Amino acid sequence: MTLKDLEIGASGVIIAVGGEGSLRQHFLDMGVIPGAEVTLMKYAPMGDPMELRIHGYELTLRLADGEKVEIAPLGADRAREEVPREAETFAETQAHPGLGEGGKYHVKGEEHPLPPGTQLTFALAGNQNCGKTTLFNQLTGANQHVGNFPGVTVDRKSGSIRGHGETLVTDLPGIYSLSPYTSEEIVSRQFILHEHPTGIINIVDATNIERNLYLTMQLMELDVPMVLALNMMDEVRGNGGSIHINRMEELLGIPVVPISAAKNEGVEELVNHALHVAQYQERPGRTDFCDKKDHNGAVHRCLHGIMHLVEDHAKAAGIPLRFAASKLVEGDPLVFDALRLSQNEQEMLEHIISQMEEERGLDRAAAIADMRFSFLQKLCDQTVVRPRESKEHERSRRIDAFLTGKYTAIPAFVGIMALVFFLTFNVIGAWFQALLEGGISWLTVWVDEALTAWGVNAVLHSLVIDGIFNGVGSVLSFVPIIVTLFFFLSLLEDSGY
Repeated sequence: MTLKDLEIGASGVIIAVGGEGSLRQHFLDMGVIPGAEVTLMKYAPMGDPMELRIHGYELTLRLADGEKVEIAPLGADRAREEVPREAETFAETQAHPGLGEGGKYHVKGEEHPLPPGTQLTFALAGNQNCGKTTLFNQLTGANQHVGNFPGVTVDRKSGSIRGHGETLVTDLPGIYSLSPYTSEEIVSRQFILHEHPTGIINIVDATNIERNLYLTMQLMELDVPMVLALNMMDEVRGNGGSIHINRMEELLGIPVVPISAAKNEGVEELVNHALHVAQYQERPGRTDFCDKKDHNGAVHRCLHGIMHLVEDHAKAAGIPLRFAASKLVEGDPLVFDALRLSQNEQEMLEHIISQMEEERGLDRAAAIADMRFSFLQKLCDQTVVRPRESKEHERSRRIDAFLTGKYTAIPAFVGIMALVFFLTFNVIGAWFQALLEGGISWLTVWVDEALTAWGVNAVLHSLVIDGIFNGVGSVLSFVPIIVTLFFFLSLLEDSGY
């Protein structure tokens, strides 16, 4: 069966992921991989799209996309429950850092720091809705400028860190992976590869950490000095959860700093770590996430075989070796074209990947995605104490049950839109419209009397009164209606409704 055939509340294990090209790669990057357990939560009011729960987070797919994913069904009673574990089960030899306190792990950097006066440039990267813009504003204050990345209409915001004029932070578009699926993803990785920032500040949503860390692994493969900011840690701890920073730093090999960007907590500590890793060029302590002892041993051998094969080409193209190998296995056309492999090397590359597929039992792209999610699952098992459901999320879920319910969604939508139009055309908008019309009428009479008293030419008089005041004035009277309507629509949009 396929995802489309699941009943609400039922679960299944993914067997195969169909589709092709960048869209299929996008599915894999989102965690839709063979072996993953998925539960159908609900359908949209009109029946499409569907909301799924996978890897501990909610994912929305169109039914047409769900048909491409084959699953083996599980009964609803067999669905895996994520039971919050107690913090006591994760004893640590080191005290757990508080909010804004870095852990104990530091990566060995170069013997000599960058020359004094060198501008430290940072790429601020993260998933959408993880608090990236909030952190950017906290870092730069009002000292920022906005433009577009060359060749694409994707917003680019840059600014100096407050109190550190020698720095420049560029806010990259919110992305979920470094695969060439969207222009935002291409822009982000091209910026890091070709602009050569001295450091990366990777912000992740600590309340949805497993999903966010997938991008972190890809960023680490770029072998650029990097610091990880765990945002919204106040929410995690407020709901009984915890993240063991010391252990996470040991497993990842990069500094990890818990912060709350909205409350400006931990930001100063984050800046200190970012300046340190950039100044001393402390690169990630690991870029290899394969466990040679488990089923990913074949992936490990495949990647290292490719790295030996393309090492010279990657160096010539200015692409980090591990990143190049991973992208070649995924079939990334941009990296493949940039490496300029000979015919013999292409054939050997295909042979190495085919051998891995045979040993692993998965196709190439799915094997890489599974390797990353396997590592993330082990990482989270050792470092994350899951928080209980927050009051905000519970309240949102209850509201959604009404606003997107099977029988209540359409009446609720009709009622909300009727209220918006009533307030616009009969109450708020109408009041402002009457106020503006009264002001225009008063000004028209005053100007008409003034022009008459001054003996202005009749044609010019008619042009001003009949053309400008009566003509343009009648159009201006609609402005309050339009402004009020768009105000309510913006509220509905910002709320996610």
